[in-house]
Amino acid sequence: MRPVLAPAARRLWRDRHTLQLGDTAVLSGVDEPTRAALALLDGTRDRDQVLAAAEDVGCPAQRTVDLLDLLDRDGLLEDAGADRSVLAGLARAERERLAPDLGSLALLGGGGGLAAARYRRTTRVLVLGGGRVGAPLAALLAAAGVLIVDVHDQHVTRAEDCGVGGLGLDDIGCARGPAAQQRLAALAPSATSLTATAPDLVVLAPSRPGELEADLDRLEPGTPHLLAQVRDTVGVVGPLVLPGRSACLRCCELTRTDLDPGWPALSAQLASPSRHREACDGPLAVMVAAQAALQVLLLIDGTADPAALDGTLELALPDWRWRRRSWPLHPACGCGRAEPP
Repeated sequence: MRPVLAPAARRLWRDRHTLQLGDTAVLSGVDEPTRAALALLDGTRDRDQVLAAAEDVGCPAQRTVDLLDLLDRDGLLEDAGADRSVLAGLARAERERLAPDLGSLALLGGGGGLAAARYRRTTRVLVLGGGRVGAPLAALLAAAGVLIVDVHDQHVTRAEDCGVGGLGLDDIGCARGPAAQQRLAALAPSATSLTATAPDLVVLAPSRPGELEADLDRLEPGTPHLLAQVRDTVGVVGPLVLPGRSACLRCCELTRTDLDPGWPALSAQLASPSRHREACDGPLAVMVAAQAALQVLLLIDGTADPAALDGTLELALPDWRWRRRSWPLHPACGCGRAEPP
């Protein structure tokens, strides 16, 4: 390893002897030898060479070891010699666009964010639904470096399907899925569509009555999936279903029924075609798309357990706070760890 301070770790001096690196670490008691040791972290030396050079400038070996361990633990060290071939196939503009994402990933998980970037470059996400939530969600994933993002939706684009980050007014009359796919190709040329490959994750982004039920019927057994939608004035992300490991959508329905015996009748009516105009606030749809994209990327990157596992994240206008609702595995469902009825 050739240690180098993470580019995102901006050096901020609180006083002559206190150094803050970005928003994550504060080093106190920084004397001149320690300053000199920090200056050696430029990626031109391996760890042993850094230790030797630090001793030459008066910084004891143990202090340098402690310094390196601290910086590494906080994700502030990168390896200048790391294999960056995962980015080699990208055009310069795309590499530069991904640089801030990699900086964030580096601070979260270390390693310059390269491990997460590799996971994203080997993942296929299928988005079922190209409306106000699905289309911008797919765009966010493609722009974040997910290699294969497919949008399936054969409904004809209407004006009310258009929104920021998704379909435009010039897409009216076109099938929503292909129109969204064209926009992805312009946004992230390196992202591909590979329908012959089974998706690693499916995002269900229904925007019309009956779409969710139809999409669930299309899911292959065992496929992880996430629900993201706007219900009137409430944005909902989740549950994120890992079959056999977390609560599924049927678990949620059964739990709702336990709490409200009238729910099955309401659910059936909500899934039926209606002449009622669907409500979908534009900014709320974008917030749902962004939250869903974050949950997907947390799962892909492996940096933390997504909050949508065994739960839903809900934002109800006019409130500004996301709230999490827990949904346990239901014993009557029979999925995963649940005991049979």
